[in-house]
Amino acid sequence: MHASLAEREAPTSRKLKARRRIALSIATMVSVAALVAAGGAGGPAAAAPRLTPAQARKMLARLNADATRLGLQYAKVVQRLVFADQRLKLLEKQAALYRAPVDAMRKQIARLAVVAYEQEGMDSPLVMLTMASPQHVLSDASILSHLSYDETAQIDQYLKAARALLGAERAVTRARAGILRLKHALRRRLAVLVALNRKEGNLLPVLTLKQLATTGHPYLNPLRQISGLIPSRVDMGVDFAGTGPVYALGSGVITQAQADNGGWPGGGWITYQLTDGPAVGEVVYVAEDVTPTVRVGQDVTPRTVIARMFNGSDGIETGWAMPDSASSESELPEAGGIGGAGPFPTAIGMNFEYLLRALGVPASGDLGKPTFGLVPSRYQIDWAKVLR
Repeated sequence: MHASLAEREAPTSRKLKARRRIALSIATMVSVAALVAAGGAGGPAAAAPRLTPAQARKMLARLNADATRLGLQYAKVVQRLVFADQRLKLLEKQAALYRAPVDAMRKQIARLAVVAYEQEGMDSPLVMLTMASPQHVLSDASILSHLSYDETAQIDQYLKAARALLGAERAVTRARAGILRLKHALRRRLAVLVALNRKEGNLLPVLTLKQLATTGHPYLNPLRQISGLIPSRVDMGVDFAGTGPVYALGSGVITQAQADNGGWPGGGWITYQLTDGPAVGEVVYVAEDVTPTVRVGQDVTPRTVIARMFNGSDGIETGWAMPDSASSESELPEAGGIGGAGPFPTAIGMNFEYLLRALGVPASGDLGKPTFGLVPSRYQIDWAKVLR
């Protein structure tokens, strides 16, 4: 039956309206998902106030449990990495000890090789021994089949040393490969922990100070029991005078504990990598007039005394350390490459000053002065907010 134009257009119009409704529904769902994702990833916390304080506290408790569990795993990997670094240093020293006699014996054989070269030409086994690597010499038995009886004793010593060197070098290679695997594992765990801390940060506006005090991952004033504490200047870190126990500011693992580091006045150098809280993964140092009370690889908490500050002429300095604990973060190019000669105060040192102030440490005299250098993005945290 023939239909009119209006009748033919009606179903089409209904279909178009239905498609528009579906499209709008999908667009709305995508928009909501995007807002949820943004809030969960540390974006604007506009969605967070919709939670009641009770809901927020319950969610925070769950996030804290996850972060605590992952933080313990992270600490274990940090410990393994610290011990692996120590083992690598020992293996490298051992390889260097083995390499010295091998090089000395090469010179002895080289003197024999000069004579052999003059008599036999470049195909002399002795010449090949001086030119080849220890692994090549050990794997190519044909080189040794042409040696005379008189040369055997010296060559046996050389081969024994070469075997020891080769074993040591292989151990070094395995240790380095293991360290790379551990560092990869740390990066993966750290990414998860940072994401959890951002989610926890989105809940802060919903909770009261009392609720925050009974949950979360506390950082505490590390200088809370120092007698006669006097803030000084901010340089690569923050300087103080006084005597008494120095605590870790948060949970972590000790990565260095030296009482006689020649690079710092007073000799003390203690570092620990934080395994919890908003600065998880970062390394803190305490240096100069301090004596360590901890050992490398030890787990610490905000209630662990990591050093004793003595009444020396330099006081102490504390701040952000390089990821490998070698020195202050301020010396890295990412922070401006500022060493002990200044200019001061450094921006990264002032960032640590803000963290200490948020924990109740008295302000230094450099507060408010222009700073030098840079603050890498991972340190740009509103300490007063996240530690309120």
